[in-house]
Amino acid sequence: MRDKLNVIASIAGKDIVDALKNRFVIYQMVAVAVILFSIRGLTFIIEPPATQVIIFDPGDSSFTSRLEDSPQFNVQRVASLDELQQALSNLGFGLGPEMGLEIPPGIDTQLESPNGLLLEGYVSWANRGKSGSLQAEMESVLSDFLGEPVSINVEGNIITPPGQIGLLVGIVTMFAVTIILTIGIILVPNLMLEEKQNHTLDALLVSPASIGQVVTGKALAGTFYVLVTIMIVYLVYWVGVYSWAVTALFVIGSVFFAVSLGLLFGVVFDRQQEMTGWLSVVMIVLSGSIFLELINLDLPQIVERLLPWLPSVALANIFWASFSSDIDYQQVLLSFAVVVAVSGILFGYIGWRINRLDR
Repeated sequence: MRDKLNVIASIAGKDIVDALKNRFVIYQMVAVAVILFSIRGLTFIIEPPATQVIIFDPGDSSFTSRLEDSPQFNVQRVASLDELQQALSNLGFGLGPEMGLEIPPGIDTQLESPNGLLLEGYVSWANRGKSGSLQAEMESVLSDFLGEPVSINVEGNIITPPGQIGLLVGIVTMFAVTIILTIGIILVPNLMLEEKQNHTLDALLVSPASIGQVVTGKALAGTFYVLVTIMIVYLVYWVGVYSWAVTALFVIGSVFFAVSLGLLFGVVFDRQQEMTGWLSVVMIVLSGSIFLELINLDLPQIVERLLPWLPSVALANIFWASFSSDIDYQQVLLSFAVVVAVSGILFGYIGWRINRLDR
């Protein structure tokens, strides 16, 4: 057993190093990092021309009107406190207003009080770490604008994400799931194909290594790069995660499905052109199904029933749930079971093909 594990580890290590020499892999990794960090970095580089704030003002006060009339503020009004909390919770990635204010009744009379104003402030879960700085910044801006002290209470007003994830998180989900699956689905079969085309697979098979060990080594190499891609994604979006247990299910499911599908292509195809065509079709189906689930179109009933059973949609549902405070654990476990079941079927077929090659 030790000898077998050493052979597998050697093959995996060789493939991990060889993949670094593959320009496609490097380009993919760099592209993912640049896109994700550029989007996140824009929030630090570009200062909005006006202070953005979401306001719920049931009394339609002159205070809010003054803010709206001032070029110093970009005010977004909402009709209820629930709507304010919903808007904040669905942002939370450094885009749009980062603080909401609840304007108390009778605030216009408080403007004449020497004690200043006391407002309720709301911050999203993703911005919980900087709630203190957001509070201090808004207090300073409002105090300078009004010419009197303003205090904002944010204690107990951290808004956790709802069960229904908004459009922004949905777009993030579609991109994250697609790019994670792409790395595994494209990298693993390319490793197999290179061995076949360079005839190094024949050399491996006359060595102590079996075809099963060769495939297992390549699966481990694919797992390594899928995990690296997942790490890059979460370096950007970890602040929005509500449940790390659900995130762990997403990571496990992503690795299983991406590697199993990649191995399937690597075992079945011997020619690059034929494999590339089928890979393109599969990637369109995987990403397109997530998009259809996201925009919630009025689809035929049979399509609506089939969508949740696609592994890419199931992974997207798990990813969405990890950002939510209202988690349907039964649905999460069902989605995880779908991914594991489909991956298991693919691994079973791959094992059958490998046994035939061994014979």
